[in-house]
Amino acid sequence: MKPPEAVRAILVGQDNNPDYATAKLAFDQIIDPSIDAKKATAQINLMAAEVRSMVGRTPGSIDVLKAVQRVLYKPGRGNEYRPFSYDLDDPLGLDVRNKLLSTYLEKRLGNCVSMPILHLIVADRLGVNVRLSTAPLHMFVRYTDKRGNNLNIEPTSGGHPARSDWYRQNFRISDKAIENGIYLRTLTKRETVAHMATTVLEWLMIERRYQEAIDVADVILEHFPKDVHTILKKGEAYNQIFKAEFLDRYPLTASVPKSLLPRYHQLASENARAFAKAEALGWEP
Repeated sequence: MKPPEAVRAILVGQDNNPDYATAKLAFDQIIDPSIDAKKATAQINLMAAEVRSMVGRTPGSIDVLKAVQRVLYKPGRGNEYRPFSYDLDDPLGLDVRNKLLSTYLEKRLGNCVSMPILHLIVADRLGVNVRLSTAPLHMFVRYTDKRGNNLNIEPTSGGHPARSDWYRQNFRISDKAIENGIYLRTLTKRETVAHMATTVLEWLMIERRYQEAIDVADVILEHFPKDVHTILKKGEAYNQIFKAEFLDRYPLTASVPKSLLPRYHQLASENARAFAKAEALGWEP
């Protein structure tokens, strides 16, 4: 199954009652089919079981969140005395394999993709109302209590709380972006799963499989229309195709054969449309 079809099948299968671990591992297996999902799931189950043993039968959500923090980031039985920490050698996950859950579970060094996703998975297993939220090129975890109050959790700094103002200042998030809901918004479960698929999109870009990247982006956007990261990657993919088909071969627009002009204008238009859409939503270069 090709990546766009595989991503669609995963998202459709996770629509009603998503299991974040199953979804993330399935996306990762598109990139690396050798990933042992059963082994990764067993490791996650061990962590969740340790959290349960720490909090008892009827814990409050805050107690669970504190236990998750200890199990993930402090040496102990739940992490086999190998706590998770921020990968200072590749903090942005420029090597896409460092964004895979299996890599994180093995190396115990993560980034702003692998770290919040594992934190989300373990907390969700304990019944805590957590989802993903985003800042530019960044994910974090957000807990919402029964009254609708939110608590941001920053896994890249040991799972400690983080103020929304901190994200705004450090990631230069505009009022417009907040108003349009592209950053610092609690994602729905459906959007949370869809955003996990952006790693597949990034991998296709690295592999220079640009049309497949565009097709995957379209699938993600069906489930999460305001995923500005995906919108931008889609525009970048069109630009790469445009460059390969035209800019590298015809430096001047006047030299493009007339028969190819419709394709030329279509690619240029799609690239411009993607970036214009992102800017209209409040994204800033």
